[in-house]
Amino acid sequence: MKDPIQTLKLALENEKKAREKAESLLLHRTSELLEVQEALKKKTIEFDGVFQNILDSFILMDIMGNVIKMNDAAVKLFGYDIKKEELNVLNIIYKDDFEYAMNSFAKLIEDGSFENYEARVYTKEKQVKWVQINSSLIYNEEGRIIAAQGIVRDITQAKESTKIFDEQQEQLAAIVNNSLAGIVLAQDRKIIKTNKAFQEFTQYSEEELFEVPLAKLSFPEAREESNMYYDQMVAGEIDRYDLRETYKRKDGTFFLSKTNVTAIRNTSGNIKYQLAFVQDITEKHKRRLMLNTLNNLTRSFIGKLNFHDIAWEIANVIARDLEFEDCVVYLVDKENQVLEQIAGYGAKVNEQKEIVNKIFIPFGKGIVGHVAQTGKAELIHDACNDERYVVDDKRRHSEITVPIIVNGEVIGIIDSENSVKNFFTKQHLRLLKNVADLVSIQLTNAANLERTIAAENQNKELLENLKRSNKELQDFAHIVSHDLKSPLRSINALISWFQEDYEEVLDAEATETFDKLNNKLEQMDALIDGILRYSSIANNNSLPRQNVAIEEVLQEIETILYIPDHIAFVYPTNLPTINADKTRIKQLFQNLISNAINYIDKENGKIEVRFEEQKDYWKFAVADNGVGIAKSYHDKIFKIFQTLDKKGKSTGIGLSIVKKIIELYNGEIYLESEAQKGTTFFFTIKK
Repeated sequence: MKDPIQTLKLALENEKKAREKAESLLLHRTSELLEVQEALKKKTIEFDGVFQNILDSFILMDIMGNVIKMNDAAVKLFGYDIKKEELNVLNIIYKDDFEYAMNSFAKLIEDGSFENYEARVYTKEKQVKWVQINSSLIYNEEGRIIAAQGIVRDITQAKESTKIFDEQQEQLAAIVNNSLAGIVLAQDRKIIKTNKAFQEFTQYSEEELFEVPLAKLSFPEAREESNMYYDQMVAGEIDRYDLRETYKRKDGTFFLSKTNVTAIRNTSGNIKYQLAFVQDITEKHKRRLMLNTLNNLTRSFIGKLNFHDIAWEIANVIARDLEFEDCVVYLVDKENQVLEQIAGYGAKVNEQKEIVNKIFIPFGKGIVGHVAQTGKAELIHDACNDERYVVDDKRRHSEITVPIIVNGEVIGIIDSENSVKNFFTKQHLRLLKNVADLVSIQLTNAANLERTIAAENQNKELLENLKRSNKELQDFAHIVSHDLKSPLRSINALISWFQEDYEEVLDAEATETFDKLNNKLEQMDALIDGILRYSSIANNNSLPRQNVAIEEVLQEIETILYIPDHIAFVYPTNLPTINADKTRIKQLFQNLISNAINYIDKENGKIEVRFEEQKDYWKFAVADNGVGIAKSYHDKIFKIFQTLDKKGKSTGIGLSIVKKIIELYNGEIYLESEAQKGTTFFFTIKK
C-alpha cells in the first residue's frame, strides 16, 4: 500500500502543473485578443477618413454582427448611432429574409466577399427598407478573420419603381393578349412578337410564326401594295399606312383584314420595328357582299318571267358577287324524274354561255337529287365524306344546295361547291333561301299574270278593263320592286358602309341616329312587302290545294323567324295535315307567330299552337303571354294599316292578311285577350 503522504504530494504536484498550463493558455488567448483589438483599432483609424467621404452608407462590424463603425450616411439610413447605443445587424434583418441573410453570411465567410446582396431591413423607426450590400472580410496579419465591412445602398425607391414597371408591363401584356385585334411586332419584316388574336386568326403558334415569312401569309397583289408602302416608310416619307389585305391561314383558308402599320424609329430616325394592328373584317365583307347580291338579284329579276332567264341571273350574280368558285341551277323534270343543269358559272360555262358537259341527276341521287326529293336545303362542310356526293367537273369539299319551291313543289335547285372545307356558312344558306323565295314570288307572279291573260281571252267584254288593270298592276309592281325597294336597299347599304368605315369616329348620338334611320328604312320595306302580300292573295277558286302538314309548316317557320331564347315556342306532335295552299297557310301562321313575338314583354315568354277537329272545320289557336289587347280594339286590328304598335315597327298589314287568308277558306277568326296576361287568336279553316 502506497504512502498517503507521497500520494498527496503527487496530487499537489499534478494540480500545480495543470494550473500553470491553464494560466499559460489564458495568457496566450489574452494576447490574441489584444492583437485583434489593436488590429481593429488600426483598421478603424485607417478607415475613419474614408467613412466620412463615402456618400453611401458604410458599416464595419465584428464577426458576431456587432457594428463597430458606421458613417453619417449609415446613421441617417438606419436611424441608429453606435456612439449612443449598441447595434447588431441580426436585429435589423427583415423577418422573411432572415434565412437568406444567414446563407449570404455563410457565403461571405466561405468566399471572402459578396456583391449586390439585396434584402430588406428594419430602421430604428420600424420602417422597412430595401438595401443592396457589397461586403468583404477583414483579416489580420496571420490571415484570421477579424471583421467585415460593407457598403449599403438604399434601393427602396428603385424597387418600388421596378414593381410599378412590372405591374404596368403585366397590364400591357394582358391588354395585348386579350385584344380582339391581331398585334404583330416585326423587325426588318420578320415577325418577332405576336398576340393571341393574331395566332388565332392565322392558326399558327407564335413559335411557328417566327419561322413564317410575312410574304407567305399574304397574296401577291396585297404584297405588292404593302411593299410599296414599306419602301416609303423606310425612306422616311410616311410613318404609318393602312390597307386591306387577305391573309392565308395554316389550313389553306383565308381571311380579309384591315391592317394598320406604324413605324417605330430609333434616335437616328431609322426604322427599328414595325407594329401592325390586324382586324378580321371577313364577316363585315361577307355581309356587304350578301347585301349587294340580294339587291343585284332583285334588280335583275325585274321583267324576267321565264325560269331559264332567271336561272342564268342567279348563277352569274351569286358566283360573281359572293366570290364562289361555281354556281349551277337545276330544273326539275317531273316527267322523267331527273334534274337538268340549265344555268351555270365558271368552268361549267363556255364563251357562248352554254353549259359544258351538261349532266342529268336522277331524283334521290347525289346531294342535289336528295334535296330535290326532300325539299329541304343542305349545307355540307366536307362533301368528300358524304357518300351521296356526285363529281361533276372536279371533286370539291364544301357544297350548299337550296331548293326553289313554287306552290309547295320543288321546281329547281341552286347548288354551289368550293374546294375549301367549311367554306359555306349559315349566312350563305340564309341568303340562298331568300333568293329561292324571290324566284318563287317572281314565278308565282308570272303564273298569275298568265292566268290573268287567259281570263282576259275568255271574257272579251272585260278585255279592255283587264288590260288597263293589268297595266296598272304591272306599273305598280315595277314601282314597288324597282323605284321603291331598290333605292331603299341601296340607302341601307350606304348607311352600313358609312358606319363600318367611320365607326371609330362616330359617337353614340350619331350611331343612334343611324340606327333610327335604318329602322325607318326597315319599316318602309316591310310596308311595301305587306302591301304586295295583301294584294297578291288570290280568290278561293284559283287557290291550289295540296296536303299540308301543319307540324312541317311550323318547323319551317322556326328556321325563318328569329325567336329569342327567353320565348318558348311549343306545339303538339299530332298536328293535322290539311288540304290547302301551303304558301298561304305558312303565311297565316307566320304572321300570327311573328305578331306574338313582337308583343311579348315577359322575362319568360311563351307561344303555344293548339288545335281541335270539328265536323266541317279545323280549329286552331295561337296563344301568347304578351301585353294583351284591350277589348275595344278586337275588331279594329284586323283592318288594314291599323296597328297598336306605338314604336312604329308594325305596318298594320299582318293581321289583315291573316283575316283575308282565313276568309278564302271559308273560316272565321276572333281573339280572346286580357291586358298584361296575353292574347289567344282562334281561327277555323274549312276541311
